[in-house]
Parts: sequence; structure tokens; C-alpha cells
Amino acid sequence: MFFRERLTRRLHAAGLRLAGEPGGRAANTVTGLLGLGRIELCTDPACIDCAAAPTTR
Repeated sequence: MFFRERLTRRLHAAGLRLAGEPGGRAANTVTGLLGLGRIELCTDPACIDCAAAPTTR
């Protein structure tokens, strides 16, 4: 993982911890302005990229 991605993820996580969803949005604004990128949270349970992997037993 590159430094920029780590920094973006840490700032986003800190924003979420401190202020919940508004903190995550604020962190996205800051990282977007700095050119680091944004973290988007997907809430679609059918999303192939985000849905939990099925467990097989």
C-alpha cells in the first residue's frame, strides 16, 4: 500500500471515529483537496466488490 493511500485511509478512519459519518465526509473533503483521493463507503449488499464473501463448510 502506498503512503498516500495509507494516509487517506487513516484520516478517513480518524474522521469516522471522532464524528461519525460527518467526520468521514469532512476527511474526504480534506483528502480530496490535498489530492490524496477519497474513501467511498458502499452500502449495497449485492455489490460484488464490497459484499461479504460467502462462507462454505
